[in-house]
Amino acid sequence: LDTVSGARLMKEQTRAKNKETLLEIINNVNISEEQKQAAVDDMIALTDVAEEETAAEILLESKGFDDVVVSITDDTVDVVVNAYELSEAQRAKIEDIIIRKTCMAPEAIVISTLNAS
Repeated sequence: LDTVSGARLMKEQTRAKNKETLLEIINNVNISEEQKQAAVDDMIALTDVAEEETAAEILLESKGFDDVVVSITDDTVDVVVNAYELSEAQRAKIEDIIIRKTCMAPEAIVISTLNAS
């Protein structure tokens, strides 16, 4: 993706689809209570991740990184920044914020700029 808005849209579409799938499981009368509880747990986890992403995005924007998208998966955090390049100091600041807000290890953080391929 070459735009931050494209990255944000993709994240939101994926999240909406995951939520829809979980709701179908939760509302399906033919599924066991254990499976429904697992879907409820997944829905809670999805909400927690969304809150972490939003908190990180807000803090990054408050530190001068406009239009940032943070996407958390099981083992990585992708950060897309609306800039063509970042200094080492800026990358360090982004990494520090992501570590504080997500408790992910530094090696799990991938920072991309608009010119990244």
